[in-house]
Amino acid sequence: RRRVGPFDPSPTLAKEASIMSDDDDGLAALEREFEDATKTRDEARNRPSGRIAERDPRHAWIRYADALKKVKEGSGWKVYVDELKGNHPHDGGGCLGLFSTQVKKGLREERDFVYCITTNSSGRNHLAFSWEDETHCRIASTVYKKLLNLPPDTRVEAGGDHWKQIGFQGSNFNTDAGRLGGVFVFLQMLAFLNIAPKLADETFTESQAPSMRPFSWALWSMFASTRVIDTYDRKKLNKHINKENDVMKVLNLFYIGIFSETFTRWCEQETRDEMHDFNSLRKDITHWSLTDPAAVLKKAKLAMRQSKDTVDTAATSSETFNP
Repeated sequence: RRRVGPFDPSPTLAKEASIMSDDDDGLAALEREFEDATKTRDEARNRPSGRIAERDPRHAWIRYADALKKVKEGSGWKVYVDELKGNHPHDGGGCLGLFSTQVKKGLREERDFVYCITTNSSGRNHLAFSWEDETHCRIASTVYKKLLNLPPDTRVEAGGDHWKQIGFQGSNFNTDAGRLGGVFVFLQMLAFLNIAPKLADETFTESQAPSMRPFSWALWSMFASTRVIDTYDRKKLNKHINKENDVMKVLNLFYIGIFSETFTRWCEQETRDEMHDFNSLRKDITHWSLTDPAAVLKKAKLAMRQSKDTVDTAATSSETFNP
């Protein structure tokens, strides 16, 4: 956590000579000056400046189950689906060929929801990430605070270099958020921290070690989500979704498998040219995810067992969760 340094008494040193004589008026004046300076310091610390400000209940942690529920309730995605059905009346009614996945009848509403909140190579995305949306803000700030172990109601500003601490590229958070995906990718980060908190913490902690070559946790996380969306769009997860009878559960486990395998291979690579290693690893993981989805899901479960994560995917709903 960023800390404010100790109060600098230098502005008051000039008056010390007049106060050393036990002059009550002088002492009172000095105390008032100290209080004014402290107030000014605190106001500056609380003022939005692209950095972490004082605690704000509106930025309280949000649990994955609650975030998913709020996104479903507030995104207007059903209206979007109805519009698509109206524009494409011959795509199969409730099972739109446009959605490119075929799952059991009872899962089609969740399938439609996922379609609406994800971004694919053609740029479709009904629900872009917006810092102005309170739920989106709480999701992203929860990810930030959980990774850095900050108090639950700490306010996190949208702009600032503090986002680089968890692996974003620049100080404009919305740029990365908009370029690499919609709210779906942040839901998956939050799911990771809720479903497999020990594994998430271990990978982030190791990525920050001085001996570790740079591993951009957030950007690799977004890469994992893009692999999830691509594999899902190609109908390669339908069998697993139908077996588990849950769309988001399978997508989140697939994400964890991709991320943990990416991290493992990054640590094992010989240090050469970092960009070369990045591109090589990205291609290898993409090929692996498309050709052997079952292995990805097994990797997720193995990684969670090794980290001794026992949190169930369908964790009960709660407004906040403990650190």
